Amino acid sequence: MTGSMLDGLLFLIDAIFNLYLFVLIIRLFLAYSGIHYLHPFVQVIVKLTSFIVKPLKKYLPDVRGVELSTLLLIFIIASIKWLLRIWLSFGFPHLFGIFILAIGDAILLTLQTLFYAILLQALLSWIQPGVPLNQALEQFTAPIMRPIRRVIPPVSGIDISPIPALLLLQLLIIIFVQPLMNLGSVIAHH
Repeated sequence: MTGSMLDGLLFLIDAIFNLYLFVLIIRLFLAYSGIHYLHPFVQVIVKLTSFIVKPLKKYLPDVRGVELSTLLLIFIIASIKWLLRIWLSFGFPHLFGIFILAIGDAILLTLQTLFYAILLQALLSWIQPGVPLNQALEQFTAPIMRPIRRVIPPVSGIDISPIPALLLLQLLIIIFVQPLMNLGSVIAHH
């Protein structure tokens, strides 16, 4: 396979797997935050994921609002993504490296999902605060935003808490996730 064909195939693998992982991560957060099931945004996510999550729910019950079935699927799909990527690029990888890459990838996508949800929520609150999606985003981001808002109150009526939240998420990616992904990559290639 030529270099550009391989690059194209790896791009497609990343795009397809990351898109579905993103949807599963949103489902995980929606279930945890308790957003009402009949919300239109929730309905879309549920319809895209129920066919794969429901069968596992029989064996893996939710624990304290965390859907273990969805969490397991995120790990499995991230593992398959990295197994395919490395196998196509270098040959069969070391499975412990794939395990580390899958965990790092799941954490990375979770932090990125939170980053974009907070960014979108901030933009909507300035542009169109009454949009129903804004209420869902408020519940979705509450686990990270609530503690920050306790420490950083609004300044002249403007909520600046998204700024430190976004910085914190990026910092976590740099100091925690990137070294974890590098470690996984080194192990997987041996």
